[in-house]
Amino acid sequence: MVVEGRTLEPALQLATLQGRRQKLQQWEMPPQQARRVGDRGMVISNAVSRPLAALEAIEIPGPVGAIPARVYRPRTLAGPAPLLLYFHQGGFVLGNLDWCEAFCTLLADVGRCVVVSVDYHLAPEHVFPAAHDDALAAWRWAQEEAGRFGADPERIAVAGDSAGGNLAAYLCHEAARAGVSGPIFQLLIYPWVTCREQPPSYEHFADAWPLGRPLMDWFEEHVFTKREDIDDWRVNLLHEPGFEKLPPAHIANAGFDPLCDEGRLYAEKLAAASVAVSHRCYDALPHSFTGMGVVPAALRAQEEIAAELARGLGTG
Repeated sequence: MVVEGRTLEPALQLATLQGRRQKLQQWEMPPQQARRVGDRGMVISNAVSRPLAALEAIEIPGPVGAIPARVYRPRTLAGPAPLLLYFHQGGFVLGNLDWCEAFCTLLADVGRCVVVSVDYHLAPEHVFPAAHDDALAAWRWAQEEAGRFGADPERIAVAGDSAGGNLAAYLCHEAARAGVSGPIFQLLIYPWVTCREQPPSYEHFADAWPLGRPLMDWFEEHVFTKREDIDDWRVNLLHEPGFEKLPPAHIANAGFDPLCDEGRLYAEKLAAASVAVSHRCYDALPHSFTGMGVVPAALRAQEEIAAELARGLGTG
């Protein structure tokens, strides 16, 4: 399976064909049913979690109610460690803490940091900007409560994949706009950073699996209730000014993914603003590979991303 000179990882070619042949696709389902399908897929494809010193379920106060979260503390901590706020993928409609649990344990273990995974409220029950409001509440909570988990409140980083990557990047821009201290590092994995345009990768990978153009359109239909929402700066961070005020970053993209151009363009804007940034596109992998740890190539990519986190935090 070759698109734009990229060959899909052989271990995922059969899964792609099977996904395309399903009688009912996720974008043809109501959100509740699509979530159940996504949850089953993640249970099958996720890796085994890394052993940790502690895993704790908590709740973070939020603007529309408590925000469930999980705290992952690695066994390698020595003194106050960095804290990483993590936001899961799912187009602001799908996903939960289980989707990213194995990956979060890897980030905590390799990054030698405390990871707080945030289960922000989803659309259509909570439309835009509910997820962004939850992310901001989680950031403010982390600044106040980091010490409770053995973390340094002055060393908080953000990370996320897909829609979660948007939330992580948003927090960096929000701090820059407000002129206040923000995250020390941002780890963005196939981030969704523009709704105003569809770069060429949207066309090249329109029928990619598990994320293609129909599912992207389905997300937007459920998340945004009016036209001005789609134009809001929080979901169009690629077009924001002030990149020179943003923290260092590592951006990882999947090759078989409508979002692959967005991540590259975002990295280029950071570099043009003289922000320290590294970028890697895993050409043979599809969107959502952070939840595909049973595939050796995807697990290697996850491990490389975790090593980049450690370098960015100065813990590697």
